[in-house]
Amino acid sequence: MTAPGVLQYRSLIWNFAQRDLKSRFKGTAIGWAWSLLLPLASLFIYTLVAHYIFRAVPEPFGDGRAGNFAVWLFVGLTAWSFFANAVNVSMAALLGTGTLLQKIYFPSFAPVLGAVIGVIIQSAIEIALVLIVLCIFTNVGITWLLLPVWIALFVGFTAGAAMLFAVGNIYFRDLAHIISVVLQLLFYATPVLYQDNLIKDPILHKVILSNPLTEFVLLFRDLAYSLTPGRLNIWAGAVAWTAISLGLATFVFHRYGRDLAEQM
Repeated sequence: MTAPGVLQYRSLIWNFAQRDLKSRFKGTAIGWAWSLLLPLASLFIYTLVAHYIFRAVPEPFGDGRAGNFAVWLFVGLTAWSFFANAVNVSMAALLGTGTLLQKIYFPSFAPVLGAVIGVIIQSAIEIALVLIVLCIFTNVGITWLLLPVWIALFVGFTAGAAMLFAVGNIYFRDLAHIISVVLQLLFYATPVLYQDNLIKDPILHKVILSNPLTEFVLLFRDLAYSLTPGRLNIWAGAVAWTAISLGLATFVFHRYGRDLAEQM
C-alpha cells in the first residue's frame, strides 16, 4: 500500500466508496438523515449521563466564556466516532468482497480505503455541524486554519489502522469481536466524556495520554473548541502515530494482504 499504488487504483477505490455510501442507509425511511440523528442521539445520551447525572463540568470556550458541555462533548465524540466507524466498516467491507476477490484480482486496500472514504464523507457532515454550532456560540478562532492538518493526520492514522484490522480479520475471524470489545475499552480510556487533567493518578494519566486516540481528540478540542494551537508534544505524538500506523499497514499489505483470495 503505497501512494503511487493508491493513486493507480483511485477509480476502483472511489467505486467501492460509492457502493458503501449507497448501501449504508438503503431501505431506511429517512435515509441519510440517520447520519445526523445517530450521533445526535449519542450526544444526548452521553450529555444526560455525564453532565446531568454525574455533574461533569465543561472547559470554558476559547474566548473565555463559560463552556457548554454538550458542545464540548460533541467535538470529542465526533473525532472518536470517525475512528470507531472506519475500523468497523472497513473490516466488514474487505470481508464482504470475498466472492468478488476470488473471481478477479484487485488490491485488498481498495475496499478498505473505499469504506474509509465513505466514513470520511459522513464524518465531514458531523464536523461541519460541529463548526456551525461553534459559530452560533461565536467561538471561532484562527486555530481553525490548522484543522486541515489535523484531519490529514487523523485520516492517515485511521486508514492505516483500518487496513491492519481488516487484513488481520481475514486470517483471524475472531478479531472483529475482539476489536468491538477493545473499542469499548478505548472509548473510556480516551478523554471524550471527561477532561484528561481530572486524572490525578500520575501512572493512569500517562496511560491515558499514551493512547493515540487521546492525542487526536485533544488536538481537535484544542483547535476547534479551546481555540489554542495545541501542545507541541501532542502534535509530535499525532505525527508519530500516523507514521507508525501507515508504516505498519504498508508492511502488512505487502506481507499478508496481496493475495487474500485463498483466505476468504
